[in-house]
Amino acid sequence: MVTLGLLCCVIILMARTFPLPNIVALILAIGAPFVPVAALLGAATAVVYRRTLLAVIAVLVLIVSLAVQVPWYYFGHPTTVGEHTEVRVLSANLRKGQANPATIVRLAENSADVITVSELTLDEIQRFSRAGLNETFPYSILKPAPGAGGIGIWSRYPLVGVPRDEVDDTAIATAKLQIPGVRFDPVVTSVHLISPLASDNDTFAQWRAGISATNKHLDQLAKVAGPGAVIVGGDFNSTPDMRQFRDLLTNGYRDAVEQTGSGLSPTYPVHDWIPPLITIDHILTRNAAASSIKTVTIPGSDHRALLSTIKVPLDPTAS
Repeated sequence: MVTLGLLCCVIILMARTFPLPNIVALILAIGAPFVPVAALLGAATAVVYRRTLLAVIAVLVLIVSLAVQVPWYYFGHPTTVGEHTEVRVLSANLRKGQANPATIVRLAENSADVITVSELTLDEIQRFSRAGLNETFPYSILKPAPGAGGIGIWSRYPLVGVPRDEVDDTAIATAKLQIPGVRFDPVVTSVHLISPLASDNDTFAQWRAGISATNKHLDQLAKVAGPGAVIVGGDFNSTPDMRQFRDLLTNGYRDAVEQTGSGLSPTYPVHDWIPPLITIDHILTRNAAASSIKTVTIPGSDHRALLSTIKVPLDPTAS
């Protein structure tokens, strides 16, 4: 039993190392955060039964698994931005328009400057309006759709749309924020990738195409922003243990959890009887720095929302 368990741990660690070729490899990679616990139990069992070789292998697996998990979640490597202003970002999946609007409005009024949402429906927009969201967040870029296809941004600051010839934004919502005192307008984007297991169907091919397109979008956003900041929030349907997600973190992009060392904070799925198990919602930054991030429970949603404070440089070109 110990041998089989350790073999599974090794396979999981290998799965997270390489680009995921299929849904089986993806499911294995999702299990990577739990490998340290399994390896520790394996080591303890091997010691009890005096299986020296297995104990040594289990300890090696434990060390390797901790080496890939702990730095991401707990060490923190903040980006230096110099003189800056702070932008508070709330990112939420609305569960096909079922999230409680009053909770989100109350949270945003007290703790956010920008809201990025996915699974935005027309009915949910109307409920947000009745709950008073537009009074505090009068600027918006909204693309409602039935089911899980809608997406949007609300902001306290004026928003300027990005021309379609600059960013192919059919699957995302993108705008520039006009923040007083900031020389280069930050670009803010709301994203939502299809789940690799949508409605219990194998949609891995669509997920892989979507994350590849997101990589292209991020490069386009970097060009649009120039020296300015880029802030991307949303449901990536991807964990840090998926190689394709880590490949997004190039060209200066950073994950807010990795920057802050805020710890393992799974966002999905939300149930009354069990805590979330996996981290598939993220906030990414470029030419900016996350100083904090935490998860927040939103009644009606099956995801925990993210609330992050981002340091946006006033003039990144200043010496």
